[in-house]
Amino acid sequence: MGPPADAEPAAARHHRLPFGAWLVAAGLLQLALFAYAAAPGLAVTSDSRLYLYAAQTLRDSGHLLHPDGTPYRYWPPLYPVLLRVSGSLAAIRVLHAGVQLGSLLLWSWLGRQLLPGRRGMLLPVLLALSTPWLLVGKFVWSECVFILLFGAYAAALFQWLRSGQGRWWWMLTAVGLLMPLERTLGLFLLAGVGAGLLLGQWRQLSRLRWLLLALHLALSTVGGVLWQWYALHAGPSRYHPSRGWGQLLSSGADYGFVLSRWLLPLPTASRVFLPEMLWALGLLALFGLLWPRWSEPEATILNKAAAPDNAAGTTQSFGRPAAIPAAFQPAQLLLGALWSASLTLVALVAALTLFAQSAAGIHDAERYASVLFGPVMLLSLAAWPARAPRWLGMVVSAGWLLTAALRVGHVAIELRKLTPLAPASFPGPGPDGQRVGAAGK
Repeated sequence: MGPPADAEPAAARHHRLPFGAWLVAAGLLQLALFAYAAAPGLAVTSDSRLYLYAAQTLRDSGHLLHPDGTPYRYWPPLYPVLLRVSGSLAAIRVLHAGVQLGSLLLWSWLGRQLLPGRRGMLLPVLLALSTPWLLVGKFVWSECVFILLFGAYAAALFQWLRSGQGRWWWMLTAVGLLMPLERTLGLFLLAGVGAGLLLGQWRQLSRLRWLLLALHLALSTVGGVLWQWYALHAGPSRYHPSRGWGQLLSSGADYGFVLSRWLLPLPTASRVFLPEMLWALGLLALFGLLWPRWSEPEATILNKAAAPDNAAGTTQSFGRPAAIPAAFQPAQLLLGALWSASLTLVALVAALTLFAQSAAGIHDAERYASVLFGPVMLLSLAAWPARAPRWLGMVVSAGWLLTAALRVGHVAIELRKLTPLAPASFPGPGPDGQRVGAAGK
């Protein structure tokens, strides 16, 4: 998956072997935190029970249903299908652990391609200490799988941008199709990626690549759009009249606080003590700081590492040659797409709180924004000034890691205390093929 050896920066070649060991250590740390928090069992909320009930009715009757007998429609169908395939709470716990580890590997690989030397080494540890990832992994929530899908999408997008090969286009489109079927927010991410590509250097490419981009976005969104149409017609709507613009300001403040807390040691009480307008403006300022910008030497090194595999300057798309301009910079283009996707998701989810009961408050905000933890960490490390003193980078990194470790440790302890879901709440078939547990009575 990586670039040719002769295209790698010298720093990347120097750190290649330590990075592998570093990645293994980060993965073990992540699994240890999850094992500690989830050892008593997974926790549930009201929507978790709806996921489990839908999975149970799919297994029993072949249909996704709500407890009142109406068709399952509040969320997309992929997660209940995965629960039905898993078959037990223990298997769901393994599923969550596996997808979290996969997410760490995917975003770490991207960081290795897009970040200079030591910054690429820091990313896996930050991901292993992710509080939002640990939070969504503890509950029977669909965000855990959604995070993995977006990581796979970003990796496939990068590979297609730098090579143009048809196999990466197919993989990109397949993962893009699954994202809105896992979470409705997948449509928001796809819209943001499309906007980021169209406003970036994509205009330098051939008409064929434009056509492939349009076709990719159309195929990726069709499943999610059809599901939303079905959900609106299958039963009463979950949406209500607007709560007013004050709710939009409050939601913007929630997301400003949550994203800022990923980067700074902020106590929870600071969300209440400071005005909402200040947090909302802080959100805008944060995205302004995260906008991808590099010094000329740094951009040259990174884009050389991300250059197309074909030394002749052309690449194959569906068997047809498509010229790539010399000024085309896939690394910068991908970071721009991730920035645009993150901004679009936050803006649209904050706007959605005007008409829906969910996604409001700092706890829901951290849950909904959990899919952005990887991109935000990547963008934050890419935004660090290349000419900053080395000692300053070491001090900031140490403080960042310490803050993340203290917070995730505290959250892991609190999550372990939660009452777990009883195994009989999601039973599998008994030895004789009959139902067991409460659902079988």
